[in-house]
Amino acid sequence: MSAPVLRAVNAGFGRDGRTLVAPFSLTLAASDTGDLLQPGARAASIAARMCAAIIKPSEGTIYIGDFETRLQPPQAKRLVGYVDAAGFVGDDHALHCEVAFRAEVWGIEPSAAQARVKEVLAAFAKPGGALDPYVRAVALALVPPVSLVVLDQPAGWLMRRVQQLVPSVGILVTRVSASAQLESAQPAHAGVT
Repeated sequence: MSAPVLRAVNAGFGRDGRTLVAPFSLTLAASDTGDLLQPGARAASIAARMCAAIIKPSEGTIYIGDFETRLQPPQAKRLVGYVDAAGFVGDDHALHCEVAFRAEVWGIEPSAAQARVKEVLAAFAKPGGALDPYVRAVALALVPPVSLVVLDQPAGWLMRRVQQLVPSVGILVTRVSASAQLESAQPAHAGVT
C-alpha cells in the first residue's frame, strides 16, 4: 500500500458549542477512492472543506500528504483539487481567468493549463449538452498536479469519470447518508394540539 494522501484522526468541527461535523477518522492512499457520509448537506460540505485544508478542524487532526492542515495549510492545499457542491458558476470568461490564475499560482504554463481544462471538459462532454457547473469545477480542480481530489456531493457517474481521468490520485467523496436523504424526502406533518 502506498503512503496516505489523506489521513484524518478524530477530526471534527464545531462552532458556538454545537457540533457541525462529528469526529471521524479515515486514511486514503493514492489511487484509492473513499466515501465520507454525513447526516446532511451542510455537514458534508464542511467535512469536504476540512479534508481540502480550507477549514481547519476544531478537534482532531487532518494530514494531506505529510502536511498537518492546521499547522501547514498552504502546503497541504497545494496537494488538493477541491470541487465545491455548487460547482463553478462563472461564465466562459470567468473560467478562462480562473484557469490563468491557477496556472500562475501553481507555476504552470498558461497554455498547458488551458489545454488541461479543455481535455477534462471534453471527457465530460455530452452531445448537444451544456457543461454543468460541477464539471467546470472538476476541470479547474485538475489543472494542477494534485495528489488528492475532494468531491463534495457529486453525482455517481461524475465520480467514476474523475477516477478514469486521474487513476493514480486519491479521491475523497462526501455524501449525505441515505437515512438523511429519506428523512428530508418525507412530507412534514403538522402536529395537532
